[in-house]
Amino acid sequence: MIKKILSILLVLFALHTTKIYAQRIMGEAIFGMNLSKIEGDLINNGSFKFNKPGLNLGVGAIVPINDLFAINVQTIFSQKGAYQNYGPYADSARPYYKTRLDYAEVPILFSYHDKNGLTFSTGLAYSRLVRAQWTVNGREVSNSTSDGYFSLNNLDWIADFKYKVWRNAQINIQYQYGITSVWSGNEEDLLVTQGGVVQKPFQQNSTLSFRVVWLFGEMQSKQVREGVE
Repeated sequence: MIKKILSILLVLFALHTTKIYAQRIMGEAIFGMNLSKIEGDLINNGSFKFNKPGLNLGVGAIVPINDLFAINVQTIFSQKGAYQNYGPYADSARPYYKTRLDYAEVPILFSYHDKNGLTFSTGLAYSRLVRAQWTVNGREVSNSTSDGYFSLNNLDWIADFKYKVWRNAQINIQYQYGITSVWSGNEEDLLVTQGGVVQKPFQQNSTLSFRVVWLFGEMQSKQVREGVE
């Protein structure tokens, strides 16, 4: 009988703790755009020209550790790649060129929340390629994720800055840089310029994101944390 009572009390305690912990978690809706390039593909390589625009949309959950630190997990649809208009020659380093790489991403960030409304975060993002399109000199080379040109799985490093501008609204600037290569094709398939320069087989996404983040449950989370503490 005592064991049954203790078991019931433990279950009730676990449910109560889970409910409190769940109430601590904040949600976020993310809306914005990317400007991207691919380092190593000779298109805007090494420059500050992020010529490929794309969408950046998703949702996230923020798990506070205390009033200053938190873990942020997101699910993002992100369009990356590279783009350049016609160059001086049809096979030059800057031909009509477009790489479109659409990803489903899961960033995991460690965040510091300043009392003045600034949030600084860093972390990693795992991304899964869901669509690929590659056009060189106006000719579509690939329009599939299964042809082997581009890696299906990627890992990026993230630096992220948010600032609260109104109620639950934050403006967000994020930079991502690839740790793994987006290229997985054969070396003979790489672009060769008229001067004989070949694209690097190790190519990395480089992406600037400008987003608006709407936060849910901030006051409830703060009240629960204060009550628990």
